[in-house]
Amino acid sequence: MLGDLTKEEIEDILSSNAIGRIGCCSQQKVYVVPVAYAYDGESVVGHTVPGMKIDLLRQNPECCFEVDVLKDIANWKSVIAWGTFEELEGEQAEQARQKLIDKITPLVPGETSPQRMGPSSPSRLATFEKNPIIYRIKLKEKSGRYENH
Repeated sequence: MLGDLTKEEIEDILSSNAIGRIGCCSQQKVYVVPVAYAYDGESVVGHTVPGMKIDLLRQNPECCFEVDVLKDIANWKSVIAWGTFEELEGEQAEQARQKLIDKITPLVPGETSPQRMGPSSPSRLATFEKNPIIYRIKLKEKSGRYENH
């Protein structure tokens, strides 16, 4: 069965996950990239270093944010939200950075775990130490769908 997620289900998916995808575009290019994030009920916060994502978001701050929860091909939930990107500085950046660290740190493999690459890997978290760009996406519209068999 296909259906729409309730507002509560949408909020739960955004709050309980830590990996999503940002969709951004300019006149020449569309780019979708996975990111580690924290959600505060209104905005998604994240960090990055200079690159294509930041270049495109600076050109056009209107973007899309997506999170999936997949059990298998016939059992999934997906949330898509639209919002506006903004870079944070000062106290706002530090508060967002701390939210992100609090969200991601429990997900980082320990010293005895097999190391992996990805948005929450130790090498990715090291970008916090390299003058990261801390940002938020203020979400203006959210929708969600599911399939359940």
